[in-house]
Amino acid sequence: MKERDILKIYNNYCIIGMSPDPEKYSYQIYQCLKNAGKHVYGISPKYDTIDNDKMYTSLMDIEYPVDVVVFVVNKTIGMTYIREMRELGIKYAWMQPGTYDEDLLHAFHDQGIETIENCVLQVMNG
Repeated sequence: MKERDILKIYNNYCIIGMSPDPEKYSYQIYQCLKNAGKHVYGISPKYDTIDNDKMYTSLMDIEYPVDVVVFVVNKTIGMTYIREMRELGIKYAWMQPGTYDEDLLHAFHDQGIETIENCVLQVMNG
């Protein structure tokens, strides 16, 4: 499925690797998706809230459905979320540049999870 189709069809996103720093891509992607009217949840082991929004420690903690998980973390951290995505039936992993390698992509694909390897901000603003 094309990136623009995913943005058009799906409304529930989770950003893994949230930071309160407006200069960080995770924060910018979070705000961009929220401003586009999407439901966006953040995962951060460091912060309980960012901009008064609750942050979660895992996908399993989010009490709402998630359609697309956006990865803004190191590929070794990304690997740890495959099981949760499979268990929750989340079918799309949107990988930001520099967050993946062939091993990680194969691991997602082996579990039936489709990957998008492109910058969310570039697709949304392009």
